[in-house]
Amino acid sequence: MPSIHFKYLDVGKIAARGGAFRFYLLANGIPYEETLFKASPDSWGVEKKRLIESGENPCGTVPVVYLKDDKNNNNVQLSQHIAISRYLARTYNIDSGDAYKDYIQDLVADEYQGARNAWVDTTFKGTDEQKAEYRNQKIPETLKKFDALYQKYKTADPYLSTSTAGNPLWGDSALFALLYDQIQTGYINEDDLATYPNLAPLYHAYSTIPAVAGWIKEKDQRGK
Repeated sequence: MPSIHFKYLDVGKIAARGGAFRFYLLANGIPYEETLFKASPDSWGVEKKRLIESGENPCGTVPVVYLKDDKNNNNVQLSQHIAISRYLARTYNIDSGDAYKDYIQDLVADEYQGARNAWVDTTFKGTDEQKAEYRNQKIPETLKKFDALYQKYKTADPYLSTSTAGNPLWGDSALFALLYDQIQTGYINEDDLATYPNLAPLYHAYSTIPAVAGWIKEKDQRGK
């Protein structure tokens, strides 16, 4: 494996987009280092400007991941969290080893992007009225949809598919991160997932992976 260093925002107990990638690393036992920026003009604002002006990431977004793999002459800088996960999976065989089983990871990861955007926009930009609509209408619709996708496509209950080592992959990691953030930001609680017979086992199984559970416990102890 290459050495992995990624940059993201310091968002405390929530996962967000960078956290979805972090969960994928944790679930698959992949070591990493990270640099986190405070969401302030003199921290993230400075780094965002540097990323754009230097051409390092013209989009000016994080996570940004740096892979250093001198053995295989693969030293690259990557952006966009789902694309990064896919690249890592396919370059270093952290995938299912089966085209169809990887496809269903892609299917759910692609569908997740819209749901993630809705959570971000509502949580950080929404009015109280919009947050209430998101909680009472949009989340049930979204969870019902993903529950149906898992019912139709999952091949390694409770996951969509797993790596050859038996670990969850990028689509499962993305959806787990979204559910985790919906809970952390108070839109739902874990008991609410009981309504969704495919999502509740997914959440329980993923959250009890030792490395994932350890990260969550550390954040809970810090209280942020």
